[in-house]
Amino acid sequence: MHFMAELFQESGDFTAYGAGYFRRMAELCGQVDLEAVGRAADALHQARTDGAAIYFIANGGSAAIASHWVNDLLVGAQLGDKPGFRAYCPSDNSSSVTAIGNDSCFENIFAAQLRVQLKPGDVVYAMSVSGNSENIVRGLQAAKDKGATTIGVAGMGGGRMLALCDIAVHLPCTSDEYGPVEDMFSILEHLIAGYLTMKGGKMMHH
Repeated sequence: MHFMAELFQESGDFTAYGAGYFRRMAELCGQVDLEAVGRAADALHQARTDGAAIYFIANGGSAAIASHWVNDLLVGAQLGDKPGFRAYCPSDNSSSVTAIGNDSCFENIFAAQLRVQLKPGDVVYAMSVSGNSENIVRGLQAAKDKGATTIGVAGMGGGRMLALCDIAVHLPCTSDEYGPVEDMFSILEHLIAGYLTMKGGKMMHH
């Protein structure tokens, strides 16, 4: 089954397609393991308390969500002189990414950086629609080797990455639901980051 293809073929116009898309998003939201998401939020909160670093790794559109995580935690959640989140997105460093991809291989763009940067107690939060992106799998293995806490969110069948995660959030879907799963990545980002911002004493209004 390919949900998006079938939705498109069954929809008579854009309005019907959009309504079906939103129904699917509601289904995915309803299937989220909020206990696992809560553990992920707790791990990020603990990293802030301990002064540990948090690294967000993902590819393509999901990498933009990884950057968004850094914005919302590093900047959005900061409150005066209180301890803040030390949040980083390795894919934002285009010089390092292209150097590693050129000198080694694209599959090592995260692992090579994390092996240098990580300290025990740091956190690596990974996102992959398929769960099988080789650079994500290698990045998580490097994180495990360095004693970091690993968090993973994956769609489809979960792939290989979730077995490497201390905290795993699975979003089961068909193999063409890249858009809905990346939408879920973003929803979880706003859910957790907003909660942790307010937990740190900063309300979301200006």
